[in-house]
Amino acid sequence: MNKTLRITTPSDFEFAMTRQFDAPRRFVFDAMTKPEYLVRWLGCDAMAMPVCEVDLRVGGAYRFVFRSSEGIEHELTGTYREVVRPERLAFGETFSMPGFTSDEYLVISTFVEESGTTTLTTTIRHPTKEARDGHLNSGIEKGVEPAYDRLAEVVAEMG
Repeated sequence: MNKTLRITTPSDFEFAMTRQFDAPRRFVFDAMTKPEYLVRWLGCDAMAMPVCEVDLRVGGAYRFVFRSSEGIEHELTGTYREVVRPERLAFGETFSMPGFTSDEYLVISTFVEESGTTTLTTTIRHPTKEARDGHLNSGIEKGVEPAYDRLAEVVAEMG
């Protein structure tokens, strides 16, 4: 099983992150959509997550606020466009922090299960190549890899 994060660029506007988890896809889907699980793995381990709001339905919104030890807040907000439990999740997302707010980008996660192992592929589609490259070159793997390691721990405990 490939438990390491793989990042690819399927188009000039997209990058995809793929990783396998030793758990059924319904567990991985729930861990990515329910606040009681999200607060345990999402984000950077050096930041608290004081706000985790999810209205998981098409047209429903979410809001995640991360706060550093210095009190600086980073926020992810968006609206769900597609919710097909436990196969697919699509939402628009905006990232903001003091001095910067991204354009909205599209996030599509697919969950494929085979013999109790789930392959999660999250594709992020930006409106421009420059926005994609900026996000891709921001060091995203340094945050996603340890977050996915925590996600693996959460889904392992769900069984």
